[in-house]
Amino acid sequence: MGNTRNIAVVAVFTAAVVGSDFALAPYANFKLMDVTVFLVAYVFGFRQGAAVAVLSETIWSVVSPWGFAGAFTPFLVGGELLFAVAGWGASRVWGKDGRALSPTALFIGATLAICAFAWDFEANAANALIATWPDTSLSQVIVYELQGFVFPTPLAHELWDFVLGAVFAPAAIVAMPRVRRA
Repeated sequence: MGNTRNIAVVAVFTAAVVGSDFALAPYANFKLMDVTVFLVAYVFGFRQGAAVAVLSETIWSVVSPWGFAGAFTPFLVGGELLFAVAGWGASRVWGKDGRALSPTALFIGATLAICAFAWDFEANAANALIATWPDTSLSQVIVYELQGFVFPTPLAHELWDFVLGAVFAPAAIVAMPRVRRA
């Protein structure tokens, strides 16, 4: 029965992530994927969070309205796994009870914002590697990093993840265990 429940958790949340990605596609970097992966790992464990991260990011990389991500896909998946690690780790630090609605909410938001920054940093480095391979140099990677952070989209990504982490995630953490026991 536990295995079936784990598969159901992964399937439901992966479908929710991909569906919400399509719904929010017109708004660059405003997605529910990061917070959902974090929440699944926080409430159900790292394996389920990682499975949602890998499946949803892989599916999105193939069927995205902007086209197939190609060689960039493993970097996207790897970046999304940061949120699963953070969610699992946060559950070890803060527990799974109502404390998530305390000042811990700001820390959850900050954790998601830091993960978003790391994801953006890693994505910029991946862009540099893919675009300049096989002659990639450190200076080219630095240029790609600087160019990637000049535009407002990474900042929007990080702020969105902070807001979702500080406002939505704590309430969901408190509500999800009730769903899990049902």
